[in-house]
Amino acid sequence: MDFQYKLMMFGFSALCEDIDEVYQRLRQIPVERVLAETIEQCYLIDLKSGEKFDITYNEKGFYIKNQE
Repeated sequence: MDFQYKLMMFGFSALCEDIDEVYQRLRQIPVERVLAETIEQCYLIDLKSGEKFDITYNEKGFYIKNQE
């Protein structure tokens, strides 16, 4: 398997093959978790470029900040 992304959410990591898998994992996490933990623990790393993207949220769910 060739992983392109590493998703860190609340201290847990997941290696993802593509951006669709990242979005699928983000949809599975309840937004209410932010109330108990901190969003600073949430980010995405592109394993090919090394670029880091912050994860943020709104009432609809989590999303990747500053990704084009």
